Amino acid sequence: MSFLIDGYNFLFRIQGLKKGSLEKMRNAFIETLDEELGCFRATVFIIFDSAQQISPYAQCAHCEHLDVLYAPKGQTADQYILELIEISKAPKILTVVTSDTGLARQCQYLGAQTLSIEEFIQLIVKRGKKGICRPPSFQETPAEIERLLKIFEKRLKE
Repeated sequence: MSFLIDGYNFLFRIQGLKKGSLEKMRNAFIETLDEELGCFRATVFIIFDSAQQISPYAQCAHCEHLDVLYAPKGQTADQYILELIEISKAPKILTVVTSDTGLARQCQYLGAQTLSIEEFIQLIVKRGKKGICRPPSFQETPAEIERLLKIFEKRLKE
């Protein structure tokens, strides 16, 4: 399963039109979303309109749990999302996250699934509460660390 997130639609849905730098808001949003996706066992792409549309190719940045795509020159993020669905060999495994009803309808027509932003947030929260992919944290006790140090010191002397 792969998720294609309508970036600015998501950002403005949860942030509204706040004053300040759009770039700072976007970067903070990406960072927060990347952290929240730690429990997600899926490929996640967030697509934005490119502010500098200088390249005829999409630009990509990789985060730990998601990839950030900027639409190529001459395309909006919505157009790029639709193109990704059209060229997909299996559009049924794509889920577009948007609250833009027009885009959602077009994506469904092309065979992709859709989730509203609120539904996607609920999915993230649900997986996080279940702890589906959070690895257990193991911490050595001081006694165990002392024991291991003695073993290493002994081997270094040999």
